[in-house]
Amino acid sequence: MNGRDPHSAPKSEVTAKANRSNIEAVVARLQWRKDDVGYSLHVNPSSFTSAGIQKTDFLAYLGFQRSDRCSFTSFQRCYVKWVSEGFDPDRFLTAFESGFANLERACLGLEACGFSLPQSEGWAFYYGKSGGHSQRGPTALSCDGHTARQTRRMKQTEDDTFLFRFSFIETDSEKGFVTHYRPKHPPLTSELRSVFRCLGLREFQDCPEFDFEPCFYRTRSFESRGDGLFDNNTEYAHRGFDAHVGQFSTGIRDLLAANEQIETFGMTFLPFENAGERLKVDIEQKIIRPQRPAANTIATMGSLKSGVPANFDVAISVAGADKQHALQLAEQLRAAGFAVFYYEFYPEYLWGKNLAITFDEIFRKRSRYCVMFISKEYRDRVWTSHEMRSAQARAVEEKGKEYILPIRIDDTELDGLLPTISYVPIAMGVERIGNLLIQKLQL
Repeated sequence: MNGRDPHSAPKSEVTAKANRSNIEAVVARLQWRKDDVGYSLHVNPSSFTSAGIQKTDFLAYLGFQRSDRCSFTSFQRCYVKWVSEGFDPDRFLTAFESGFANLERACLGLEACGFSLPQSEGWAFYYGKSGGHSQRGPTALSCDGHTARQTRRMKQTEDDTFLFRFSFIETDSEKGFVTHYRPKHPPLTSELRSVFRCLGLREFQDCPEFDFEPCFYRTRSFESRGDGLFDNNTEYAHRGFDAHVGQFSTGIRDLLAANEQIETFGMTFLPFENAGERLKVDIEQKIIRPQRPAANTIATMGSLKSGVPANFDVAISVAGADKQHALQLAEQLRAAGFAVFYYEFYPEYLWGKNLAITFDEIFRKRSRYCVMFISKEYRDRVWTSHEMRSAQARAVEEKGKEYILPIRIDDTELDGLLPTISYVPIAMGVERIGNLLIQKLQL
């Protein structure tokens, strides 16, 4: 708002208020001229914990500015941010509380691994002081973490998503510890790249710890304060690495969940592009190339410069209770050389995504056909209902050309899906259904 004060104007009024879990939120309408109006959100947190990340830190992450004079909140101090007309403070506080709970868990897990998230506000707001504190992270080496006079691998481990290596290096001027990270299913999504940047992880293209494949890494200087066994940071560095197998991926998931909760309000504390742009980039680089190219598929019709297909031949929509049928069909289609979207094929890709936007993009825009496994559970589930609405919107755009291919698990009817649409019963057998679909895809 061009440097304007979000607390004062010739005319101002409170338009909405909310209170939840010791935090107050007020939306104010400020008017400077007849057609010159703005809205500001004033948040007053009134409780804190004795240690760890604070709600004041989370507000600072989200771009709120601290103000020591506020006529809109009961505390007369606040954190303030410009918002749009119609902003709902009650919904915001619900998302904020949920996001902060995820952030707290993320901090605990990542701190166990040796990462420190900044606390620029801390407790200062509650005591009327001019700033909080920021945790000091470990001192990093000045080198690239790989080029050294001497390198010694010390440990290695992995979880479902990452491979981890732990080494000790010595250059002519310094020595220290290096933790190397390699995703099991590269490349990283936009969200994970942003998290890695936030955590200070750097990329190295030819890592010897992974047979000269790319890695991400962080360094920690060796610190010695004497000659005794515990007069250095070796044990601390080892303990941080050992925590990775159980804490690192979980911490990242919680960090992404915290951001996802609040992103629906146009706010983010991770260095993200907007959700639509992230989705576009990741679809272009992440969709798995079919094992054998299939003739006349949308994958070959819409390929990108990188050679990775821009779309799916089939997107499968299924409720969890029927996923064994969907998995069998998806594997049969993928083995035949088709690009298939089945959510269990893409765990890292979906990690941290705004699923409402992602699934709409896939089921409405980026698939040649949508296969639905119709059942009572399919009708009653939130996410399958969302996928169905996106697929139905696409079917309307196709103007009578087939797009939705229903497979009936039971006799459940879906609102908006005409009973005249031809379907196949699951009793036919998944393998036979898959053969029919392959023939259709090859037309």
